[in-house]
Amino acid sequence: MNISDIQTAFEGAYKQDPRDGLSVTPQAGTGDFTVVVRHKDADGTLRGFDVVAQPTDAEEKTAQQVGQDVAEVVERELGYGQLPAAGEDGTFKRIVV
Repeated sequence: MNISDIQTAFEGAYKQDPRDGLSVTPQAGTGDFTVVVRHKDADGTLRGFDVVAQPTDAEEKTAQQVGQDVAEVVERELGYGQLPAAGEDGTFKRIVV
């Protein structure tokens, strides 16, 4: 599965959140597609999460479906309002699609 096709599908499916200070950064890697979501609260706390798709050859989804799934997860997590803060080790919540 072509990772850049997943990114194209994500970018077509994702509906931008109008929140000030929100960054949604898609990143195509070798074998995975990650969307890094970060937001700095009014108190200066950096919050966010990462959504990762790691498609395999055995997966029965198309790149279009995977991109849409990632967009849905990002939108759903943003719908909860306040994003999770980083953990004690400095990492953010990671959601694998």
